[in-house]
Amino acid sequence: MVEVGVSLLALIVVFGAALLGGISGFGFALVSMPFLLVLGFPLALLVPLNLSIALLTRIAVAYHLREHIRYQRVLIMAGASVPGIGLGLVTLGLIASSTIKLVTGVVVIIATALIWRASRRPPARLVPGAPALAGALGGFLGATTSLNGIPAVLLLAREQTAPRRFQGELALFFVLTNTATLILLATQGRLPGVSVLPLGLLWLSVALVANHLGTQLGGKLPAARFRYLAMSLAFLAGVMTILTA
Repeated sequence: MVEVGVSLLALIVVFGAALLGGISGFGFALVSMPFLLVLGFPLALLVPLNLSIALLTRIAVAYHLREHIRYQRVLIMAGASVPGIGLGLVTLGLIASSTIKLVTGVVVIIATALIWRASRRPPARLVPGAPALAGALGGFLGATTSLNGIPAVLLLAREQTAPRRFQGELALFFVLTNTATLILLATQGRLPGVSVLPLGLLWLSVALVANHLGTQLGGKLPAARFRYLAMSLAFLAGVMTILTA
């Protein structure tokens, strides 16, 4: 009965995180990762599953918003993420999962506060090298916690990027970087076995439906409110992760 309850709660978390991600353009891993860790799912399982779900739900978004994307910029971020991914994989072999779980909670709390602050300030001038730095940091966070979107979101929020460009560039970044991360995880033997395939397909099906609904709602509802909601939930989840680490 307990396992059934946990599985149901996990589906609710995946659905809610994907819905918010579809509406706001980001937040799936930011919201889902801490809550799923609290529910007891291991980090080694959540990282590849979150990366895979985010990858597959963002493909259609990237294609739909392709005219709004600054491709050179996204390619710089994605390319710079590769050495960050490599460093993240090295880190995974040196630090215990419990420590990474604690760090995940801290990172989520700090990131949500910074994103909130950046979104409420006037647009800032682009700093040379900022896209590459965001990509490298994103690669490291993606390999260790699946939270590779945080630096890119901070960069775009700091610049007050237009909503459609914000969503499109993030979507393409996720597609490229998550693909690279999953490939490198596979070369290190860090992907889960076929036994988790039913769970992965179930979560993916729920996420695809929720993401589609969120994308449709995103054009009709004030996305800023849902970004704040996603960040508030993520902040709460980060606190819970630290308390249960």
